[in-house]
Amino acid sequence: MNNSNIIFPLTLGLSDGIITTLMLISRTVIEGNFSGIDLAFRIAFGSSFVGGFSFFIAEYSKLRGEISHSSRQLMLRSPSYLVKSRIGKDILVESVAGTGASILSGFVGAMLPLSLAILFPTRGLIAIYLADGAMALLGAGIAKSVNGNYIFWIITMFVLGIAVTVLGNFLNLVS
Repeated sequence: MNNSNIIFPLTLGLSDGIITTLMLISRTVIEGNFSGIDLAFRIAFGSSFVGGFSFFIAEYSKLRGEISHSSRQLMLRSPSYLVKSRIGKDILVESVAGTGASILSGFVGAMLPLSLAILFPTRGLIAIYLADGAMALLGAGIAKSVNGNYIFWIITMFVLGIAVTVLGNFLNLVS
């Protein structure tokens, strides 16, 4: 897996980990009621695996669809020729490698707000602000990797973090 292919699962994992965690625990953190490294690891583990397996399903389906499309362009009788070839094995390896990167970065992304909530148990808003700030930094990284507008990506990711926090606070999923 080359550098350009790894950026997508890393970015997806980090953002999904932060966003999912903010959705789940924002009310609890804001109220200063989040405690326990055990709960933090369980949330991060669950979030990262759900995100990682969603990544695998989407990525493998996309790559298999490209093989099917290529087989039609080559006028092969069946896409199974390409699926059983080296190309088929390569897409499986690429999907699994991306899934691993997505799971690992999802865990790290989820642990960021959770760790902050543990470090600042009575100052939940500090943990939330720092997690939303991490989303803004991720926006800067995305802008750099896609040669995009830094201001746009930073603001977009920061606002997304705030929106998820507000919605998570309203839904109060983990209390």
